[in-house]
This record gives sequence, C-alpha cells and structure tokens, in this order.
Amino acid sequence: MSSAENLIHNKQLTDQLKQERLDQLLARADIWQAANEHRRRRSGIATGYSGLDALLAGHGWPRGATTELLVDQSGIGELSLLLPALAELTRQEQMVVLVNPPYIPYAPALASAGMQLEKLLILHPQGPRDTLWAMEQTLQSGCCGALLSWEERQPPADRDLRRLQVAAREGECLHFHFRPQSSAPSPSPASLRLQLASDGDQLALKLLKQLGGRSGQQLHLARATDLTRRDQPLH
Repeated sequence: MSSAENLIHNKQLTDQLKQERLDQLLARADIWQAANEHRRRRSGIATGYSGLDALLAGHGWPRGATTELLVDQSGIGELSLLLPALAELTRQEQMVVLVNPPYIPYAPALASAGMQLEKLLILHPQGPRDTLWAMEQTLQSGCCGALLSWEERQPPADRDLRRLQVAAREGECLHFHFRPQSSAPSPSPASLRLQLASDGDQLALKLLKQLGGRSGQQLHLARATDLTRRDQPLH
C-alpha cells in the first residue's frame, strides 16, 4: 500500500470512529435533536393515562432516564400513577426495584392491578453511600425495568443525580426519583420533572421540565390511595 493509499485508509478509519462516537453521543437520553423529534415521540413507555401520554415528548415515561416526582405526602396516588407501566414491565419478566420506600406498598392492591409480585424487590441500604451504590449498580445492570427511589433527609449532590441519570441510560432503565416539592427551584439533570399534589379525589400534576417538550402544562387524574392506605408526610 502506497503512502497516499495508507493516508486515505487512515482518514477513513478516523472518520468512521468519529461518526461512531457522534452516534453514541446523540443516542443519549439527555441530548435532544429537533431532527429526531418524531422518532423520540414514539420512544416512551406508556403511562397508562392517555391524557398524560399526550403531554409527554416521548408519549410516555422516558426510557433510560430519570423522572423526578416532587411530592410532599405519600398515599396521594403517586404509586398508582406509575403502576400501569410497572405492572407491564413485570409482565414482561422485568424487575421493579424500590429503594427506601417510606412505607411498604399494599401487596393485594399491587397484585389486583396486574403487578407480578415475584418481580418486585424492596431494598433498604444503610446510609447515603450504600444507597447511592445500590441505586447506581441496579440502574446500570441491564436486568432492571424500573427503579423507584425516595430522597432521604440529606439531599443528594448534583454530581450524584447525574451519576444516576447516566446509570439509567446505560442500563435502559426507568428511574423514578421522589423528592420534596421544595426541590422545584433547584436545577436537576432529570429528563422529566413532575410536581404532584392531592386535589380532593384527584391527583394534580404539573410538568416542570421535560427534554424535547413543553413544560408548564397541568393535568388532573383520578387518584387511588389503596397502595399505602393513608396520606403521610414523606419528609
């Protein structure tokens, strides 16, 4: 091979490597491209609520990404909001992991909603460091369909939230992270942020942020409280 041919060959390999790296970058859940908007709109996991799906950029919960749910009370229907998607994941033989839930969910209600209880795992790590490690390992394992986590009294550092977002992307796992409503003004790497509140017999939702879509919309859904049985403060 002549020096000119060798130079052309090396340039082709370099260009191919650059394109592969660019494709990997653009495939990330936290990168939005206007040209890929139609494809992204079909990439979500259906929430089970058509009104909510219509407001979400991916027509469902974002895959391989963190969704933050800002709520100050348990038992207002926050688990019921996620249950249709979680039940479908367990029917597909995927694990659903709960990390440090404030209360043990009501198993009969989960089962009656279609949840395969043998695919449900509840973890109670000791301390923030072990909690972060368990969440990160679970998210990026590739064998978990969804992970639900509840923020403890000490809020995680921004770098830790970013680590979890990256881990969810690597493992193609849904990550639902419950935080207090006081976190709303703080910036977050989450792909989707929803504010939840009880409004009579309904669950009030407000979209605070979503990648590739509008924010500020509000929605009311019928609430079901039988998963925890009563309203309780989370923080």
